[in-house]
Amino acid sequence: MTSRYSILACGVAAVALAVASQVQAQDRDFDIPAQPAVRAIPELARQGQVQIVAPARLLDGVRTPAVKGRMDVRTALSRLIAGTPLRIDSDDGQVITLKSAGPAGARPSAAAGSGVVRGKVLNTATGQYVRNAQIRVEGTTIVAFSEDGGDFRLTGVPAGEVTVAAKYAGLETARTVVTVEPGQTAAVTFDLTAYAAAGGDAVEAVTITAARDGQAAAIMERRASTNAKNVVAADNFGALTMGDVGEFMKNMPGVSLDYTEVDATAVRIGGLDPKYSTFTTDGARMATATSNNNSGRQNSFEQMSITGIDSIELNNTLQASMDADSPGGSINLRSKYAFQRKSRLLRFQIGGVGTSDSTLSRQYLPDDKKHMTIYPSAQIGYGDVFLDGRLGVAFNASYNANFVQQDRVQTDWSYLADGRVMPYQVMWRPGPKLTSRKAANLSVDYKITDKLALSLRSTYSFYDVEYFNQYTYLIFGTTTVSRATADSTPTHIVVNPSTTNTRLHTQYSHRYAGTPAWVFAPKLEYRGDTFEALLRANYSSSQFNFEDNDQGFFARTDSYLTRIGFTLDRASEDSNAWTIKQTAGRSWSDPANFNRDDDIGNNIRTSQSNANNQMYGVNLDLKKLLAIGDVQLKLLGGAAFRTNMWKTNEGSFKQFQYVGPTGDLTQKAPEAVIPWTQNYQFKIHGFDAGNMNEQGWRADNNYAVYDIYQAHPEYFVPDTVGNLKRQLDNNKKIGEEVSAAYVEAQPRLGKAQFDLGLRYEKTKTQARVADIRSAKEVTAAGMSTSTVEGLMYQYRNGTYTTREGEYDDWFLSGGVKYDFNKRLVGQVAFSQSILRPDYGNLGGVVAVDDNNLIVTVPNPLLKPEHSTKYYASLLYYLEPSGVVGISAYQLDVKDMQVTGITVDPEDVGYNPGDYAGYTFRSAQNLPGTSTNKGITLEYDQQLNFLPGAWRGLGLRASVTKIDPDGERVNLPKTSANWGLRYSYGKLDLQLTGNWQDAYRTSALSNTPTTANNGILYRAERQLWNVSASYKINKRFEVMLAGRNIFNEPDIVYSNVRSRVQQYSIYGSMWNVGLKGVF
Repeated sequence: MTSRYSILACGVAAVALAVASQVQAQDRDFDIPAQPAVRAIPELARQGQVQIVAPARLLDGVRTPAVKGRMDVRTALSRLIAGTPLRIDSDDGQVITLKSAGPAGARPSAAAGSGVVRGKVLNTATGQYVRNAQIRVEGTTIVAFSEDGGDFRLTGVPAGEVTVAAKYAGLETARTVVTVEPGQTAAVTFDLTAYAAAGGDAVEAVTITAARDGQAAAIMERRASTNAKNVVAADNFGALTMGDVGEFMKNMPGVSLDYTEVDATAVRIGGLDPKYSTFTTDGARMATATSNNNSGRQNSFEQMSITGIDSIELNNTLQASMDADSPGGSINLRSKYAFQRKSRLLRFQIGGVGTSDSTLSRQYLPDDKKHMTIYPSAQIGYGDVFLDGRLGVAFNASYNANFVQQDRVQTDWSYLADGRVMPYQVMWRPGPKLTSRKAANLSVDYKITDKLALSLRSTYSFYDVEYFNQYTYLIFGTTTVSRATADSTPTHIVVNPSTTNTRLHTQYSHRYAGTPAWVFAPKLEYRGDTFEALLRANYSSSQFNFEDNDQGFFARTDSYLTRIGFTLDRASEDSNAWTIKQTAGRSWSDPANFNRDDDIGNNIRTSQSNANNQMYGVNLDLKKLLAIGDVQLKLLGGAAFRTNMWKTNEGSFKQFQYVGPTGDLTQKAPEAVIPWTQNYQFKIHGFDAGNMNEQGWRADNNYAVYDIYQAHPEYFVPDTVGNLKRQLDNNKKIGEEVSAAYVEAQPRLGKAQFDLGLRYEKTKTQARVADIRSAKEVTAAGMSTSTVEGLMYQYRNGTYTTREGEYDDWFLSGGVKYDFNKRLVGQVAFSQSILRPDYGNLGGVVAVDDNNLIVTVPNPLLKPEHSTKYYASLLYYLEPSGVVGISAYQLDVKDMQVTGITVDPEDVGYNPGDYAGYTFRSAQNLPGTSTNKGITLEYDQQLNFLPGAWRGLGLRASVTKIDPDGERVNLPKTSANWGLRYSYGKLDLQLTGNWQDAYRTSALSNTPTTANNGILYRAERQLWNVSASYKINKRFEVMLAGRNIFNEPDIVYSNVRSRVQQYSIYGSMWNVGLKGVF
């Protein structure tokens, strides 16, 4: 053995045992460990009983991978030299001769000259050009990853013949020999094919590979990124019911969702509040104006759609080129575009959406009209390239609608001073809800030259919803006083009549909301061989418009029946099946008996309001590629400017007393009874509500009341002063300007990639503030705040001032990614960031308490929170497409924003003499650090290695554990998701699930003895979903998508799990349709 290695070292041929040529075609058992080629090639020749000749000078420094298994010699040798500069030069049946695909020996010095290799990478299984394919010059450290449209560039490539390899998860590695001339650019195209299927079924291999393309793309994206990134491809989880982003993100490791009833509305990364994350579309910031969020910044899924989206990127840490106001991480929606494909594409989908409460016949809803409960859904997608490949246009649009019956029963608990725990009211709520979403996405790309391109990305979404939440309360106490008899228990309650203290009370919330959102983002991009420049602009707008009168109804038309007695019985504390019986008072089954015995006061409300957010931005990004010896270096830099204008009048509702034609302010006349529905019946459909449905309770007719208001506004007595005050208090407007610049370096040396960046941001704020007079000043002027004249004097006739603030910050970010081998990759990263103050802290009104001499003011000078996030991961990539990994993070937050802090008047923009002797309170930044820690385990693999039909299986699962340094609200500390996929032949089937641990929903100030419900927790919940499709032929397939297929309830409990406070059921949702592609 030693003499053989000596001969090789001296430069003569390596000669192994010569045998007859036919042995090469025989299968043999090979077991060759990874080792230097100088040992591996003779060992393969020995085990294969063949003769191999290789110039020894080419083997110096070359390592070969392990080869194990039963195969023929040629296959074993091909696997052994894969990824090396060696290739088979000749094979005459007697002797196999190897040669180098590139220059012999060490890499040539710069003096020998170098050039550039450009090209594209195509996935032949899908017909799409792929991002993030790994392109490598074998025998060197030169590596690059393909970009949009499959384009790639290799710089500093040694002149001469080189072997270039392209690798992509789930596809065969392709290699080609390229001749590079000094100072010139060589072109090459890679057509990557599917792995050969077991048994030689290549067609099946292509089918499976195409079905799993999204998974492969996500894996390659993570592997290529210098940042701590996770990705979900739009095709990864099959068909969806309504096409919303939340349906995708709930399957991502480390992510949990906030729900509003049936809909996922916001995302939590690592358990952090949704305001700690931001959304972008193709890098353009998305404005936010969401429901019931007039003090926050968080984006909501209501304002976005998955239509036209290719993938969703979650950046766990930030880079210097990114906006720094995402302490939890940033989320980017990447659009589809025409240059992704090699040929024209036209797709469509038509179908219907229904729930487990839907029927084929139309049903009466609270507007007393019949409605469909199964609604159409449709999608269309088109992409093509024109003008000889220079113009690409991709357009996608969708429409989805549904009906959901949102049923709820709520038992509110009072923790009494004597130690008893008793319900004090029970609420039943049928909640029919009608939802629709229209969405469109347009991508246009024009190649002015091969290196200069002009592009446009634009999205539109209009989400509208009408919900009839018929909150109806049976009230028999307060949080501190029970009107039940002394011998009553939580399961047997006896109530005797007591004026208005015992009543049946309707308190509806009937609203329509329209949420239009736009993103418009043009860009001009130059991509040279070693230099790139990107100039991009963006406009984003989001609105949330609550309407009721404009839609022909009132939001609330309260009625109550007082002075009643009744009993309530049930089997256990967690039972929803109440048996109720009226024992005294007017019959609650007669709708004409309501509002007859006591004055109800302001019982009519219109809550129309508008929230609007607009953002304008411009960015310049520069990149320079350098090769310094064995170091590949990317230098990045740029600047950005963004304006943000937000305003709302949410909260400025108006209310009235309905007195009817008699004008009786006691509201007890029969003519002042609120109209009720004639066809729609007040009933719970989703669960066993005992005998409640048999009581014949009224359903208020909000539409009929508005019809009366239009005909006879004099029947309605307005709350003039209260309406005016709410209008003055809720006229909010905030402006921000953010200027930024950054530099960043990304060197790559051998197996290590480094990133280090520095970002500067300067923020200017403008907040509209109402500067009001104190009540003493109003009285001194001879007026009262309970009159319009006095209120206008107090609010200086509705004039406002603008308070300004300004601050700047520097942010470091960076990390290192190391390839321990071809499969094992480790990464550590960190980023510094800010959280700008909630809008409510920057604007609003000044509140003056003359009794306690306290002035509460918004703080336009409030500084943001400052955070540092540390992240580490270890990922093992499975062939042909899969990953198993562990990741952990720690987020340290400084400058926590806290309200109600005593401040110096000058710190919030006032002179000390403005309110002499008064205490000023406002929001302030507190010292100290708050810490969240988290860890995620994940596994995702397609099991192509299994035999026969089993190779269509795929599995994935992840679990996330959060460890905060204190108790948090709305933070599930443990969450998990999983999925089983089977794709074989014409069938594609997925079964997925999500689970969240129980978590606290009450404020941190609540204790177990807090009178109203103690501490509330949302119970653990498990949701299952299904997606299936079957190809009828090459063009058409039928599909099915189901959400919450087992109709899992949403449960909230008080202190202990058996003490249920809220039980809600929403039904399962289904979408059945037909897909076509041309």
